[in-house]
Amino acid sequence: MLTNTRDLLHVETDNNNNLIINFSQYLGYGCKVKITSWKDGISWTDVTEAGIQTIADIHELGVPFVCICKADSAAPWLATFPDGLQEKLVEYESHYRGTVYALLWCISRSKPARELFETDPLLVWLVLKTAKTKCWDIGYLMNLFTCKRTRILFSCELGESKSILKIIRKLKLLFFCHRDFELIRASNWSNVSKNLSHLPFIDRRLLQLLEHYPNLETSKLIQKFGSGWCWKDFNIKFKDTLNMAADLGHRDIMARINSCKGIPQLTNIHDKLAAEINDKTWEDLPLVEYCKPPINGTSFIVPITNNHDLHWEGREQSHCVASYHSQIFQEEYYVYKILQPERATLGLKATRDGRYLIDQINLKCNAKVNAATLELVMVWFNSAITDYKKISN
Repeated sequence: MLTNTRDLLHVETDNNNNLIINFSQYLGYGCKVKITSWKDGISWTDVTEAGIQTIADIHELGVPFVCICKADSAAPWLATFPDGLQEKLVEYESHYRGTVYALLWCISRSKPARELFETDPLLVWLVLKTAKTKCWDIGYLMNLFTCKRTRILFSCELGESKSILKIIRKLKLLFFCHRDFELIRASNWSNVSKNLSHLPFIDRRLLQLLEHYPNLETSKLIQKFGSGWCWKDFNIKFKDTLNMAADLGHRDIMARINSCKGIPQLTNIHDKLAAEINDKTWEDLPLVEYCKPPINGTSFIVPITNNHDLHWEGREQSHCVASYHSQIFQEEYYVYKILQPERATLGLKATRDGRYLIDQINLKCNAKVNAATLELVMVWFNSAITDYKKISN
């Protein structure tokens, strides 16, 4: 996809206000694309009125619309657009990925499509993504734009009620991509609208959480979701609580989590399980040596290399680090004890693509470290990662 701006995008407007984009210098051979003006209905080379049978016949052009808008020579072509529409299209493209040219084709031919776009861009995006997924007939799509919005929602297989439409409009994502579309389609919006209609917004991570744990929809915990919700705290506490409960054999853990009225109550459950694990007689456990961590320690950042030391670290620091034994044994996680400038524990996570990330740095009882400790750790980590890349290359 071309991502350049006015200095690199070669465009001109002909006498009929059609836009000509010249790709010849990029491809090494003659290649020009013509985009017709608004009054003729937006179409482009290889996308002709007669050749359009299904939405799949309207391919995306591969040039960001915003790049065209930045080209001075495109001004006559853009002047054929209705007033104010250009800015709305740029805004749409920045939030809703992969549909802007199919959108242009539709709204330049259909007043209802344009009105829906201007008042409900998320619904238009869902329609266009569904149309591409289902390979809808173009006549069916254009007729759908004239229908009630609940009917449009039903055609997208998301339900047919005003309450569902209302909750879907509460989706708050930085941008919407194909993965989000799949996530939206996989959600049970009937249940979400019934149980979570009071929420101020729904973000991507909440949808992902409910995809894996649908019973949380009715939990007291998720009822408190809102702008004050801290995903980092929740994710760590939730994941660790599930892992510790599995290690301890507590089968009722999800019921206990569902009854929590907020993250502080989840933290209480987490801390009780951590204390239960740390109170176990670990000295009688067979000594399990861990593999050497990928990043060497120092005199003040010391890797933990066996399960006995891991249990001792959890007991001494009053947190749940001992529950990471399986992940450490499988070389998915590494733990270091920090001795100065303050006593802390560091968790290093291995990613699927072979990189390493700092997962958490905590004082006793999971308290936050100070700025000096964080800076010291980051200097050590960044230096070690640089050396690791040099060795790998």
